[in-house]
Amino acid sequence: MATDLKSQLSGLPGATELIQQRDGWWMSAPNLDVIETAKYMLSLEGRLSTITAAALPGNETEVIYHYYFDHQVFNFKVTTQKNTIPSISSVLPAADWIEREIQDLYKVRFTGHPHPERLILPAQLEP
Repeated sequence: MATDLKSQLSGLPGATELIQQRDGWWMSAPNLDVIETAKYMLSLEGRLSTITAAALPGNETEVIYHYYFDHQVFNFKVTTQKNTIPSISSVLPAADWIEREIQDLYKVRFTGHPHPERLILPAQLEP
């Protein structure tokens, strides 16, 4: 990866060091600005592969954004605040259903999501 790309990614609001591992590039940045990151990856013509999540102690969730760009995978680990995180679906419409699945399964609230209704769980079930 070009040094300037690594520097630019590390310069995103809330970013930390980008580390290369066997399965791609990883950034563990609890306070990363996910909207600015989505906009930047889109400007590079990077593709959102998926978003995954894992429950953390204290009723928070780790949300991991997986992007594919230039034959490499970029993974950004972000932590919810009060189990809330901004939605990136206005920037990357492909995130719509993935965010709704995470909302259903982890009770994460994606602020600014255009379709916040449940996707997979019936309304009477708790996430």
